[in-house]
Amino acid sequence: MKFVTLFCLSALFGFAGSNVDNDTEFPIPPYSKKSLFYIHRSPNPNTVIYEVNLTDKSVIDREDPVKVYWIRYGEKGQLRDLNYLEKTFAYGVKSEPTDQYKFKMHFVASKEKSFVASLDEKGQACATMKIGGRQSRLIKIFVQVAADGWWPKVAYVEFFGLDSETNKPTYEKMIIK
Repeated sequence: MKFVTLFCLSALFGFAGSNVDNDTEFPIPPYSKKSLFYIHRSPNPNTVIYEVNLTDKSVIDREDPVKVYWIRYGEKGQLRDLNYLEKTFAYGVKSEPTDQYKFKMHFVASKEKSFVASLDEKGQACATMKIGGRQSRLIKIFVQVAADGWWPKVAYVEFFGLDSETNKPTYEKMIIK
């Protein structure tokens, strides 16, 4: 139920930018050593970015492990921090360290799908989770919004990743009822 709230809020906030047809190609955000994954939503090309915060010793900051922000492609492509509602009810994450270098995380709106944020052997940030029953590196999430009256509803959420063992694409579609 909370997952529905997360993505209903995402849909509502998504309508604030310029609208785009569902057939439109979504921009792929820049990728860096700190990149974990990103979220695209059907209402517009604005993208939510998840990155690790690193200390000066290049380890994940235990006090503030993840930074979440917008790239507002539907406007001028500017970066914007999440506002209070987005951070508290939709896109924010809660974390707990599992060891010195890994953090178990879940969206504030749902504990249904959690992920682990860490750095791989090359120092690249990664988010791992089960996708389609396979342990995978999460690459992106897509939220399909169905405009249904004033309050938009989420039709489904898709998770895209790469299998941790085979590096083959993994996929899972979660229908929201």
